[in-house]
Amino acid sequence: DEIKQGDDFTYHYDKKGLFMLCQTEHMLEEEMKMAEMAQELGLEAWEVSPTQIKELEPNVEIDAIGAVYFKCDHHSTPQEFMQEMKAHLKNVGVNFCLNEAVEDIVVSNQKITVIKTNKHDYHAEEFVLAAGSWSGLLSKKLGLKLLLQAGKGYRINTERPTGITIPAILAEAKAAVTPMNGFTRFAGTMEIAGINHNINRVRVEAIANAATRYYPNIRLNQEEKDNAACGLRPVSPDGLPYIGKSSKCENLTIAAGHAMMGWSMGTATGKLVSELISEHKPSLSLDGFHPDRKF
Repeated sequence: DEIKQGDDFTYHYDKKGLFMLCQTEHMLEEEMKMAEMAQELGLEAWEVSPTQIKELEPNVEIDAIGAVYFKCDHHSTPQEFMQEMKAHLKNVGVNFCLNEAVEDIVVSNQKITVIKTNKHDYHAEEFVLAAGSWSGLLSKKLGLKLLLQAGKGYRINTERPTGITIPAILAEAKAAVTPMNGFTRFAGTMEIAGINHNINRVRVEAIANAATRYYPNIRLNQEEKDNAACGLRPVSPDGLPYIGKSSKCENLTIAAGHAMMGWSMGTATGKLVSELISEHKPSLSLDGFHPDRKF
């Protein structure tokens, strides 16, 4: 909200909540348990019937016996935010060094002194490691064992009208639906297959089939499926990110391993990283996110 109020930002950002759509009683019961935990934390979440789903989402047919509705959830169109944020950072003097590969990290007395790329040497007082699924590979250059796997997810976009205005998780299918600015995105899967961007067409078909199972009038066409893309989510053994400083390197702050919550947790993580580097008390306890924690 604070960022959106800035003069440089007009990106799409909606506060329409989130459906956890369920087709079985068992799944609905499980989602209600999650809603009850959310309520204990002060979040707005409750069960909705098929009639109530229709009232909230009147322009598309939904096949579900019920849902949990998280009214507190928000969504946006990521590339719009990123384009505007990049332009804003350039305007305030941030330099972007593009198409450079880190080749070596020089450490002396438990401090990074130089980061060497294929183009330049970089010297600084403080460094941040926030390289997503590649963070584990870079940490090895520091002698850190940052346990991370690349969890591949797939997405299919359609620019055709769908009638969907509220994001949804298709609970049994483990797929997600997000209405974005000018298109609707169907996404899902968690494929552990190393760092690559190969497209598994079986998984793409599974997402397309899930879309039709829950939205019977929506059928993603072959062109849309052919244009499917994937991304890599950095996953830690316990599902929590690494945020903080390792005892092995005094001037490195780590911010990685957010899995499928990177977009949601990015701004809060940035605030925490800023507090750590500025030697201010963090806004919350970081014990559970410590990079040196044992599994």
